[in-house]
Amino acid sequence: MKQFSLYKTIYFLGVVLIFVGGYRLFKNLSYGDWMFSAGILCYSGVQVFLLFFKALSEWKLFEYLKLTVNVLFLISIILLLILNLQEWYYPFILGLLIDFFSNILKRINRHPA
Repeated sequence: MKQFSLYKTIYFLGVVLIFVGGYRLFKNLSYGDWMFSAGILCYSGVQVFLLFFKALSEWKLFEYLKLTVNVLFLISIILLLILNLQEWYYPFILGLLIDFFSNILKRINRHPA
């Protein structure tokens, strides 16, 4: 249980860093890109790490979508920090949309009519 608490702490630290870094990016303040990227790394890293605790043979559509979302988030970090492109937000927003619709799909599949 302590291990899961550590993952949740890192996950929520990533969420906080995403919001703070995103605000700093939006306002063109210093170190916004670094905070945002650190937050994405924490957020995506925990999700990908926990995804691979399940066997690949047990994965369903939701797990594949989550992996795709996290890969898109990591691509946005590469575009932002390493390549310094202003179009970094395209894969990020695409990942957010896929994540939003995959969560809706998961809820629909859990509660059939």
